[in-house]
Amino acid sequence: MNAPPDPQPLSRRHLAAALLAAGLATSAFVSATDTTAPGAAEEEATRRRLRERRTPNELLLDQDGRSVRFYDDVMKGRTTIVNVMYTMCQRICTPATRNLIDAREILGREAHDLQFVSISLSPLSDPPEALRAFKELHGIGADWTFLTGRLEAVERVQRAMGFLSDRDTDDLLSHSGMARLCDERTLKWAHINTMLSGRSIARMIRFERV
Repeated sequence: MNAPPDPQPLSRRHLAAALLAAGLATSAFVSATDTTAPGAAEEEATRRRLRERRTPNELLLDQDGRSVRFYDDVMKGRTTIVNVMYTMCQRICTPATRNLIDAREILGREAHDLQFVSISLSPLSDPPEALRAFKELHGIGADWTFLTGRLEAVERVQRAMGFLSDRDTDDLLSHSGMARLCDERTLKWAHINTMLSGRSIARMIRFERV
């Protein structure tokens, strides 16, 4: 009777086949990863261009006179409500500010991760101390930043965000009571009408953040 075949060579053959299969699987995984990588890089490049267009990294000043970069220090990685105003404006800016304050109070803990930002439409007459006085007058807390700076830099930011147009007929008296709600991490943008009541604004913010 013939002796049964040695099981060791068979085991080695199985092991070799298993290693080969694993190697092929690894190669297939790497190949698939390499295939998707260019698409991911292209998407990130598109997101970067969109950020640069909408949130230019201009050097501005906050209400305490500190230099800040608009994208790096104000917008990056945050959910932000941005509006424009100037301290001498009583017809639109003051009511809009009060409505946003009311909305923040109504939202309560829902607003814990919201950063409020107001950019002066008149940086030449709104130095940091004027913005700080406006902020103190309305009892506004630390989660609200007021910005001013060189006229050219401020206008570039406001045009990029759609607050200013290139029409010569636009002026400070005709500016709208509009704010932007921006989730910078997902590049989700929405409009907020700051001339509505605080309760209505809070409802709009809830809706847009779903």
